[in-house]
Amino acid sequence: MKEFEIVIHSFQQVREFISTAAVQPFQILVGNENQMVNGKSFIGMVSLDFRRPLKVLCECDGDSFLDFRQQVAGLQVN
Repeated sequence: MKEFEIVIHSFQQVREFISTAAVQPFQILVGNENQMVNGKSFIGMVSLDFRRPLKVLCECDGDSFLDFRQQVAGLQVN
């Protein structure tokens, strides 16, 4: 699995992330050390604690991973 971190500050950003994740042909998990949820699930995503950066895990190849990261670049932790 490949991973990166994101920071979400608003409900709109949750919706945008889910919209982008939902069309990916691979599994995406989002969370922290205590909880991981399906990154394509609205209910799962809104159950997370957004006060800290979230880890995104992707089950995909390098090109798909880079493409997805680019699509959610505005949420990534630098």
